[in-house]
Amino acid sequence: MSDKQLAKPEEMTFEQAADELDAIVKRIDAGEADLEMMMKEHTRGQLLVKQCRKLLASAEQQLKTIEANELE
Repeated sequence: MSDKQLAKPEEMTFEQAADELDAIVKRIDAGEADLEMMMKEHTRGQLLVKQCRKLLASAEQQLKTIEANELE
């Protein structure tokens, strides 16, 4: 997949980022690419992990807000 076809991680949903991250891990584990490509994929994987963590933190905060509002 060329870099031009890739969505920006910060614009991806949790599911999109997690699915792509899973695919990257499988390709790296399988050794399907040369070292340079695996390094690029590793870097992209780090960006995807960052997006997943950001989205999870946001969802957690929303749940805390909902719970706090229900207790009032």
